[in-house]
Amino acid sequence: MTHVLVTGAGGYIGQALSARLKAALQTGQIASVTLVDLHFAADVVDSAGLRHVKGDIGDPSVLDKATWPAPTKVFHLAGITSRAAQDDFALGLRVNVGNAMALFERLRLQGRAPVVVCASSIAVYGVPLPGAVDDHTPLKPTLSYGAQKQMLEILLADYSQRGWLDGRAVRLAGIVARPRAPTAALSAFASDLIREPAEGRHYICPVAPNATVWLLSLPACIECLLQAANTAQQQLPANRAWNLPALRASVHELAQAVGRHLGRDISDLIDYQPQPGLGAQFATWPPLSTDIANQLGMRHDGNLHTLVARALASTTDVAA
Repeated sequence: MTHVLVTGAGGYIGQALSARLKAALQTGQIASVTLVDLHFAADVVDSAGLRHVKGDIGDPSVLDKATWPAPTKVFHLAGITSRAAQDDFALGLRVNVGNAMALFERLRLQGRAPVVVCASSIAVYGVPLPGAVDDHTPLKPTLSYGAQKQMLEILLADYSQRGWLDGRAVRLAGIVARPRAPTAALSAFASDLIREPAEGRHYICPVAPNATVWLLSLPACIECLLQAANTAQQQLPANRAWNLPALRASVHELAQAVGRHLGRDISDLIDYQPQPGLGAQFATWPPLSTDIANQLGMRHDGNLHTLVARALASTTDVAA
């Protein structure tokens, strides 16, 4: 019997993953789904095999509820963004590291060694970057958020090599197109560049047109997460961490793809006002190799046209 736990289930990625898991629950592919987050939509309801647990997994009483029945697969998506982690170090450490430690310990004590898929980040690489990045590029985070994600990877690998968990840490690039949020990640400009002109709003882009980014649509991201959970342990790298596939494009190329998708010129809706610090950290991405993900059957969107179409469709789906 497969019992699935999702932390951060009310977030952007969590909502989409939860929808896929609910469908699998209805067809009998899994036995139960437990969704955990600080907030859920007002209209969510529990049903046979489906539970919503509202609260912080750093709270022992919430963790008790979340891990009963003992999960056999866990998607740990809960955390705070790069912006929030950089602005409040103590909060980032408590949420991004402390809560993961509490969850891992609870799972260890349950003695079931569940599959645990954790959302890591390309922020583990820091800046400046080398001329190309692959799964073996040294990790040198230059943001507290990246350091916290590296800590998460180290913990997950240690628990896994001791047989307490079956961990998989996937490093996410820019997942698009996220909804507008005042506490959005520092890299959220890529989502804004897709969403704002598509909705007819003027957008001031904080990076230059020739800035380069790594992008993956939300649907492609969900496929990769599910693939990570279903991959046999013997196929995984020793450190249990790898980069998800992503398209590399300039910001100008992305804007052009949005215009082509909409069938109109959107150049009058975009002004470029580069912020040097932001561009250096989040918009100078070199060529990316994702050999491990490729070998595991994971794929990016293939081209910018498909990525933009999926990104805009998924924005509507999540908002609904």
